[in-house]
Amino acid sequence: MNVANLFPVPVAMFEYGKPSDKELEVIKSFEMGENLSNRHSINHNVLDDERLVGLKSFFEDSLKVYISETICPSPDMTYYITNSWINITQGGQHHQVHSHQNSIVSGTFYVDVENNKDKITFTQEATQNPLMSDMMIHDIDIRTPYNCLEWDVPVQTGQLLFFPSSVRHGVPPMEDRTTDRISLSFNTFVKGLVSKGDRGVPRIYI
Repeated sequence: MNVANLFPVPVAMFEYGKPSDKELEVIKSFEMGENLSNRHSINHNVLDDERLVGLKSFFEDSLKVYISETICPSPDMTYYITNSWINITQGGQHHQVHSHQNSIVSGTFYVDVENNKDKITFTQEATQNPLMSDMMIHDIDIRTPYNCLEWDVPVQTGQLLFFPSSVRHGVPPMEDRTTDRISLSFNTFVKGLVSKGDRGVPRIYI
């Protein structure tokens, strides 16, 4: 059969490589505060640190590629990073399921994770999946993106992940974790002419 994948959720991975010793030193230098289930930096604009200019440049270049190949906006619109912070998750800790408000696309860079073990889990409610409402009472032999309510994406050190900010996601606990899981996350928004004023919609510039 031919399947039309309507309204897909674009989750994209870019490869930066392992951060340099200097970048790692800077990232680990930020003061951390307690989150609900792990820790995050008190500074929510860590990418403004000029010592991380190389990382920020790579994030911005990758964001342009992601946006151009998914949203395909007009040249009058520009997407930019609004805030950024460090996450640290230790053995037995987790990152609660959440989404990002006041953002369009979110990114997470994996500074230091346990390769072949670490992952991020994306979730959806049963009401969001048109197949699951009828299939919940049936056994599912094979788990696919069509019939699941959550999906794991394996991650490795040096990878940059992009996803729509509204998609719920979290990090499950890993009891046998031997090192801290360190990631750098950021949100984005748009500026410029977002509506040209046609088809009855007013002209909007932000």
